[in-house]
Amino acid sequence: MSKFSEKGYFVKENAPIYLTEDMDKTVRWFEEVMGWYSNIVERDDAGNGCYGVVFDILPEIEITHLAPFTGFQLFKDKPEPRAISFMQVQDIDKMYAYIKSKGWDKITKVVTQPWGGKTCSITTIDGYIINVFQ
Repeated sequence: MSKFSEKGYFVKENAPIYLTEDMDKTVRWFEEVMGWYSNIVERDDAGNGCYGVVFDILPEIEITHLAPFTGFQLFKDKPEPRAISFMQVQDIDKMYAYIKSKGWDKITKVVTQPWGGKTCSITTIDGYIINVFQ
């Protein structure tokens, strides 16, 4: 606790920034391929998404803030394809099978690492890489 007292803060949640030129297409991908939920919060005058979120828990639970936000904040802008997140999941093998069953093949095979954990990587529709571990 002395280190907490010294720095004066702790991280409650993490929401990496995800840039996309077509927010509707991106949220559909997260919903259909990952099985996540989405909310486009703000649109411009032409109806294009400007700000939104995607997350892996029910919106009714996420809005209560009973669990940390574990998704991505979406902003309208040109994507910058690169590694964007290192995400921990429970039962990585089921996640892999689910994503493959949706026809998405831009996911690496699950590999057991020397430290005992399992990892894989998912490349999103916008070219971002989500590194996953269990």
